Amino acid sequence: MLPVCLLFLALPTIFILVSFLRNHFFHPLSKFSGPFWAAHTNLWRVYHLWTRRMPDTMVKVHEKYGPVVRVAPSELSFRSVEILDEVYKGGRKFIKSNLYDGFTTFHPNSFGTRDEDLHAKRRRQMAHSFSLASLSQMESIFNRHLDNLVDAIDAQGSKPFDLKNLMGYYAYDVMGELVFHTEFGSQAAQDPAQLPPINEHIFLGCLFGMLPSLLPYSMRLANYIPLPWLQNLLASRKVLRDRTSACVAREMAREKVSDKHSILTRLIRAKDPETGEALSEMAVSSEAFAFLVAGSHTTSGTLTLLFYHLLHNKTASEKLTKEIMACVPFQDTAGDSLPAYSGLEAQLPYATACIRENFRISPVFTMPLPRTVCDPEGAVIDGIYVPCGTTVSMINHVLHHDASVWGTDHDFFRPERWLDPSKPLSLNDLAPFGAGHRACIGRNVAMMSIVKVLAALWRRYDLEVLDPEEELIVESVGIGEKKGPLMVRAKLRAE
Repeated sequence: MLPVCLLFLALPTIFILVSFLRNHFFHPLSKFSGPFWAAHTNLWRVYHLWTRRMPDTMVKVHEKYGPVVRVAPSELSFRSVEILDEVYKGGRKFIKSNLYDGFTTFHPNSFGTRDEDLHAKRRRQMAHSFSLASLSQMESIFNRHLDNLVDAIDAQGSKPFDLKNLMGYYAYDVMGELVFHTEFGSQAAQDPAQLPPINEHIFLGCLFGMLPSLLPYSMRLANYIPLPWLQNLLASRKVLRDRTSACVAREMAREKVSDKHSILTRLIRAKDPETGEALSEMAVSSEAFAFLVAGSHTTSGTLTLLFYHLLHNKTASEKLTKEIMACVPFQDTAGDSLPAYSGLEAQLPYATACIRENFRISPVFTMPLPRTVCDPEGAVIDGIYVPCGTTVSMINHVLHHDASVWGTDHDFFRPERWLDPSKPLSLNDLAPFGAGHRACIGRNVAMMSIVKVLAALWRRYDLEVLDPEEELIVESVGIGEKKGPLMVRAKLRAE
C-alpha cells in the first residue's frame, strides 16, 4: 500500500514539474521574457487584478521587460501602438479570447460575443441608434439632466461637496432616460448606494475570464462556493440583471402604445438591414445590460478624472477658462439654452485637447482586451512572429504611456501636446474606446456628455479643489476610477 500512496502523493508534484518544464523551456512563447510566475500560471494576472493597480503595474512590467511581455502561459502583451492597426483593425484573423465569456449574464451581447457573424449582425441592427444624427434628436435628455446637475451644484452654495458623486448621479440618470426611457432619480435622491454595482460585475467578469482553463465551470459552480466576497460579487451581478430585465419588460410593453423613443425602443424595432431580422427579447436584454454597465460608469469616471487633472493643473485651468469664457455665454450654462453639442468641439480646441489628454493619461476602460491569433500560419505583429492560438493583448494605459510616442513627459497632464504643429499626434494612437470593428459603439453618447458637461460647468463655476496636493490614485477592476472623493467648492463666475 505504501508505494501506491506515495505514487498518488507524487502525481501532483510530477504534473507541476512537467508543466513547469514545458512552460519554461518548450512552450512556443518560452523565448519571450516576462515575470517568472506569469509564464507558469494565470494566477499572476488574477493577483494584479485583485490589487486594482494592474494598469500601472503593466506600465512598469513593460519598462522592465520591453515592448512585448509574456503575461500568461499563452498570452503576450504589446506596448507598441502598431498593435492597434495590426490586431484590433485586423478583422477576423484576431477574434476575442475566451476572457469575454466571463461577462455573459443573459446571452453573449455585442461586447462579449466571440462570434464575429453575430457581432456584425448586432452592429448593423444598433448602428443607427448610436449615430450622432440619432443622438442629436435626443439631446434634450442630456440637457435636462445636465440642468439637474447644475441645480445640484447651485444648491451647495459655498459648502464643499463631492463632485465625483454628482457626476455619477448625472451619468446614471442620463443613461436611464436615454436607453430605457426611465427616470432613475439618482440626482434627486443623492444617495451613492442607489448607483448600480458596476465595478463588482466588471471585476467578476475579469476574474472568471482570467482563469480560462476553469471556464465555464467557474461560472456554473460559483454560486455554491461559500466565499462571502464571491457571493457579494454574484449578488451585485444579479442586481444589474434584475434591473435590466425590469427595464426591458417595461419598455417592451410601453413600446406598443407609446410613440416616444429611447435607444431601447429603437433596438426593439431595429431590423438587420441585410436580412430584415429583428432582435429577440433575450437579445434586447443582453444588449441593454451592456448599455447599463458601460454607459454610465465610464462616463462619470472620465468626467471625474478630467476635472481632477484640470483642478490640479493651474496652467491648463487658466487656458481652459480663457477659451470657454470667450466662447460660451453664461446664459448658456443652465435652463433651455445649454450649448448644443454639434460644432462645440471645433469651437473649443483647448477643451478638446484637455479631453484627449485625459483619455491618454488616465483612460477609464483599462481591460487588457485580449485577441486570439486565428490564422494557421500565425501572425507578424510589430515585426514579431506570433504562433497560431496565442492570445495577444494590450492595455491602453500602457500604450498611452509609451515614451517613444508621447515623450518623456508622458506622466504629466499637458494638453498642449495635442496642439503642437511641430510634433503632430495621431488620434489613431489613442484608444480610450478600444479600436477597430469591436470598438465601443457608445462612443458618441460618452463624448456628448463629456463635452457638454465640461463646457457648461467650467463656464458657470469657478471650482476650487479642497486638497491641491492630493495624489491621484486610480483603482482599476477592468474599469478604472479615482480612488476616494473629489471634494470641491463652487462659486458662480461673472456673467
